[in-house]
Amino acid sequence: MLLVRRHGEDAADVAGREAKKHGKGEDDLTYVVWCWIARATAELIKAVPGEDERVH
Repeated sequence: MLLVRRHGEDAADVAGREAKKHGKGEDDLTYVVWCWIARATAELIKAVPGEDERVH
């Protein structure tokens, strides 16, 4: 949520850049965490749910 508050629609891109930055190094755990954050952030800012997703 912090990324979304700070970067709005660009939050998933920011997280993706962080993942790429850490993917080149030796810190695999940080890379995996940033990949997870990028996916979760993309879901948070998605305007329309997918056809197979339930809406609450």
